[in-house]
Amino acid sequence: MKPILIAVVLAFISAGLHAGETNQCEKVMVEGMTISFTNSHGPMTVTAGKEFERQFTWAGDTRTVVMYPRKQRWYGSLGMYNPGGYIKGELEPWKEHDGIKRFVVEEGQRHFTNTTEAINWIHQGSGKPDNLDYIYNDTGLIVGMDKQPRSLEERTNSDFPGTLAVDVWQIYINGQKPKKLEGSKNDSISVYQPPTYNMETVKPPSQPVDNFNQ
Repeated sequence: MKPILIAVVLAFISAGLHAGETNQCEKVMVEGMTISFTNSHGPMTVTAGKEFERQFTWAGDTRTVVMYPRKQRWYGSLGMYNPGGYIKGELEPWKEHDGIKRFVVEEGQRHFTNTTEAINWIHQGSGKPDNLDYIYNDTGLIVGMDKQPRSLEERTNSDFPGTLAVDVWQIYINGQKPKKLEGSKNDSISVYQPPTYNMETVKPPSQPVDNFNQ
């Protein structure tokens, strides 16, 4: 087995150990909530199902992922993720669509004490704003999406499966959503929040979160 596949499988197995762990998970979305956005890689809609189920709709079709809550903070996040384990012919969780058969997805809250820290994290500390082309609105909702390889032809002809990467983050400043963020693109993000949504304010971590190094 190729080393890259071994790494993916190990990551998938490790993620699976988190299934069923619901305590303290710092989610962004609640059941029935949808986020639609468009960045340089195209349009994407994320829909929250029950608990850790998320649906991703792009290029005219939908695929579903069950996320795994983190048991401890990972670079500041105590949210959830799925690294998308894949072995050709053995472990293929997605039927091919748009040349894509694999995913790497994350969701979680990001806690800061001021907006300057938050903006610095978006542009520097996250480590992924360029390839996922992060965009965000004034209330601190950050979304990003990428497809690898970039072109459909390359994804279709590649030995390794085309991969969809999607991040969904929510910034909180001392436990509250911000009101204004420099560089926001409100018109590029559309959000539906069901009546059950009650996460405008959350309890921040007891200790400051180092989103850059933790």
